[in-house]
Amino acid sequence: SGRGTVGHHVHIAARDIKSHHGVRLTSMERTVLDLASALCDEDLLSALDNILWRRRPPGERATPTSIADAFTRFRGRRGRGRLLELIPFATNRSDSSPETAFRWRFHQAGFPPALPNLPVLDSRGQFVALPDLQFEGFRMCFDYEGDHHRTDRVQWQKDIARVPRLQDIGWHHTRLSAADLAHPDESLARTRRLLIERGWSPHPLR
Repeated sequence: SGRGTVGHHVHIAARDIKSHHGVRLTSMERTVLDLASALCDEDLLSALDNILWRRRPPGERATPTSIADAFTRFRGRRGRGRLLELIPFATNRSDSSPETAFRWRFHQAGFPPALPNLPVLDSRGQFVALPDLQFEGFRMCFDYEGDHHRTDRVQWQKDIARVPRLQDIGWHHTRLSAADLAHPDESLARTRRLLIERGWSPHPLR
């Protein structure tokens, strides 16, 4: 207590407290639920993807079962309803928050489901690329390129080589950046146009 301080009190069950390098913390599931009233849908989905991430050590990642169990126990908490709506969109295959952001924005735009980090194979079943996102049925894929794609020479060379291999098997590849994340209208409009050109039929506007 003190001037300029607002105190809060909450009961936290022992099962919702974890130890990390000797520091006691709320569990990942409980932490995401506590953030639900403060974050937008896009950031909440990113948090869910993060705690599910397949590259986390097994003991340091959530599962659909552990999330469902936590949410069942925290009925009535602010933001819980929004999280329940987002859970079906969460995945353990999103490797970054920008990937999650674009996946969510594609969904909000009414596009087909964008599949995260699944291999693209050629007609012989040979591996071609592992794009961040793809519209499989329309042979379209996307990669978000942060600064390390520009500054890491090996990564840069891989990025350059990937595009012609995808083009050779009829895939359209789009490179996305922080500018597209900040101002998405142009990239969303281009994506919509390309989807229609490749046979997608958008639902009528309601």
